[in-house]
Amino acid sequence: MSGSNDGSGSWSSRFLKVASAAAATAAVAGGLYAILSSSTSASSEMEVPFGSARPESNTKRQQESFYEHEETEDDEESEEADNGKWKKPESGWVKLNVDGSRIHEEPASAGCGGVIRDEWGTWCVGFDQKLDPNICRQAHYTELQAILTGLKVAREDMINVEKLVVESDSEPAVNMVKSRLGYKYHRPEYKVVQDINRLLKDPKWLARLDYVPRKANRVANYLAKRVCKPSSPHDHHHFSKYPCPPDYDCKKIFLEDNN
Repeated sequence: MSGSNDGSGSWSSRFLKVASAAAATAAVAGGLYAILSSSTSASSEMEVPFGSARPESNTKRQQESFYEHEETEDDEESEEADNGKWKKPESGWVKLNVDGSRIHEEPASAGCGGVIRDEWGTWCVGFDQKLDPNICRQAHYTELQAILTGLKVAREDMINVEKLVVESDSEPAVNMVKSRLGYKYHRPEYKVVQDINRLLKDPKWLARLDYVPRKANRVANYLAKRVCKPSSPHDHHHFSKYPCPPDYDCKKIFLEDNN
């Protein structure tokens, strides 16, 4: 009996040891699986490829999109308000505003005008010029001629100017000058664009050409329309310069700009 008991006890002891080892192994394996699963989940949420943006929730993107949209609208409203009137040039600069005008009804008429003002808004010199309507058949050509004439006036009458900004309310004309693309030598505006760029790049000054809304170009617009009126006695060769506003209406617009 004792031998049988000893064998049975030895077998039971071995069984318990094996079972305990198996249980411990299972526990360790389960713990490792939990750790690995947690690590994988954390990595998928936190790690992103180098140089890539971290994924954001839809709610956050919607909020940012909303605020960006609000800021864009505010910026546009602010820009429209800023562009609602003429602005004085930066310190050390003078500003040339130019405009062209054309009447298509018979008798056809065309003209251009402009004004140069300093950083304080002082009237330096204004001009108007009657143009040949047979040559200036397209609106953009009249606007280009206004830019060219204004640059010539600035070069001749403002010899000490070092920094000049030219403003026109004709976006097509401004784009033609800036791009210099697509204009064949046989097109009528080709030479005008070339002459404008030559004057803008004159090493004697720093000059640039900008587009502005019509509301910020009212004096030049008035002068161009004034010389273009059919009732104007000026012929096609007329050209005048003005050391001050030439009439009451022009002076009124000029003073409103400065206010």
